[in-house]
Amino acid sequence: MVLLEAAHQAATAPPHPTPPPQPTPPPLHATFHHYTEHHTPTYITTHTTTNDNNQTPTTHITAHQNNTTVFTAQLTTHTPTHTDTTQKSASSR
Repeated sequence: MVLLEAAHQAATAPPHPTPPPQPTPPPLHATFHHYTEHHTPTYITTHTTTNDNNQTPTTHITAHQNNTTVFTAQLTTHTPTHTDTTQKSASSR
């Protein structure tokens, strides 16, 4: 469960500014290659690819522990089909 949550956070950590949240969880395909140890660091790496029309980015997530791939996943997100053109302002007191 921790690796699934790490994959989700790694794939959906937005660049600034933060986009609106997606209404449903994006599809995630995961493969567990090896168990992980709680006392050893696990390193998560990601890279993103898009399909031909740049509408469906897929983030590829890999987890390594002790120089071994322990987990791989692909998380597909959907780009909004419309752009919000309204301007919003913020005030502080």
